[in-house]
Amino acid sequence: MNYWNRVMRSISMKNANLALAALLCCGALQAKQSDFSEPVYVDAVTQTAELQDNRLTFNQDVTINQGTIKIKADKVVVVRSGEKGSEVMTAYGKPATFFQILDNGKPVNAHGDTIRYELKKRLVTITGKGQLKQEDSQINGDVIRYDIVKQKMVAESNQQNSRVKTVFLPDQMESFDKPTNGKKE
Repeated sequence: MNYWNRVMRSISMKNANLALAALLCCGALQAKQSDFSEPVYVDAVTQTAELQDNRLTFNQDVTINQGTIKIKADKVVVVRSGEKGSEVMTAYGKPATFFQILDNGKPVNAHGDTIRYELKKRLVTITGKGQLKQEDSQINGDVIRYDIVKQKMVAESNQQNSRVKTVFLPDQMESFDKPTNGKKE
């Protein structure tokens, strides 16, 4: 019995589904590290600067680019709290979208009513009808947090009758427990 089968049998079926979702989605998400050394470009129809509050507001057809990262929204509010690089960008839209090419060359797409991107922490939080998709696997939840550095994703449901939903393709499920080095465990 290989390692993953032993792990899955040692936890309840409910938790196994959660663990499997986390392993498949988070293990595959390895952010393109060169993106974070790139400048951040913001393009919009209008911009308002509130210099005393260290706040910039961009409106109408807003696009943010940093390397392969692309965020699109109706409105983006950027707040800097102190040091350079501590900016927090909050994108609002119906939906706001997030796109990135990972180190393995595969794209990640996400959308929600709000996308909060904390540059220094490299943390993306998607709220309001959130969806994160890589290849044909997809996670839906009221709140999706993705820590780019730790490669950790957490999806949550805020409402009583709402649940986090994950979809996997059969091909991805079959290859999940196969070793990548060609050796049997």
